[in-house]
Amino acid sequence: MASLVKVSVIIPTYNRAHLVGQSIESALNQTHKDLEVLIVDDASTDQTYEAVKPYLERQEVRYLRHEQNKGHQAARNTGIKNSSGEYVAFLDSDDTWIPQKIELQLSAMSTKSAKCISVTGMWVIDTDGTKTKYLKRYNGYVYHQMLERHGPNYCCMVVPIECLRQIGFLDESTQAYADWDTCITLSKHYEFITVDEPCTIYRANQPDAVTKNLVTRALAYQHIIEKNHKEMVRCIGKRGLARHYRNVAWIFYYAGEFKRYKACALQAFATYSKSPKTFLLAFSTLFGERIYRVTRPVGSLIYVA
Repeated sequence: MASLVKVSVIIPTYNRAHLVGQSIESALNQTHKDLEVLIVDDASTDQTYEAVKPYLERQEVRYLRHEQNKGHQAARNTGIKNSSGEYVAFLDSDDTWIPQKIELQLSAMSTKSAKCISVTGMWVIDTDGTKTKYLKRYNGYVYHQMLERHGPNYCCMVVPIECLRQIGFLDESTQAYADWDTCITLSKHYEFITVDEPCTIYRANQPDAVTKNLVTRALAYQHIIEKNHKEMVRCIGKRGLARHYRNVAWIFYYAGEFKRYKACALQAFATYSKSPKTFLLAFSTLFGERIYRVTRPVGSLIYVA
């Protein structure tokens, strides 16, 4: 299978001229050679084009540019719609792959008779250089699992392009947790399969990352909950849904958004009042914003996602 199919590697980028080259190199260095690389520049204002230009001499590399910044989801959609491959692999412009990644994933997918999505583990590199192995397995129909917890990162995925067309492409209104949102939608219709080794090097906490903005993160998380509210109740129950609201409340907590923090804490309690953690969270909001400002620095001592 790996030698017969074309893979479109989509690299969305915005103002990462200093990093995008290594991502392109890791795509071009794949042991699976039947691929194209689409760099989608989301209206960068730095030297991104100059960083990409040397690679455009290669036939398999294409450069697409948005004239206005539309966000990473829109950039990925632009890449998908301009792809000629049977499969799509997503690679953010600050991440890299091991050379065997695509080959291993296509080999795993060939063991399935129907369309499926392949994911891998990854190495997470923190800002201080700490390297942590992350591997969570998704095998079979994992819709309930996806609704319960955050799913795989985009950089770990290979997806048949037909699956992306069938779900109506990616939700461009999702500003953070976009990979989780996409995995929820895909898992409702298709099987997943996991390659049991880290194939991606993921750089955590980049200063320009969308998810660095806590309010953006919280609002995106809230959007995903509301979008999947009925299905979450059906599949993971009110207790699981309340945990999601509790997580959103804590993100607002650290963002300094007391009113939003309180609203989500009370929503968690209204959804499922039997959890001690949910009760304590909701109870803590009754003391008002003045006490919240004093106690916020020690909030991490009781935070459990």
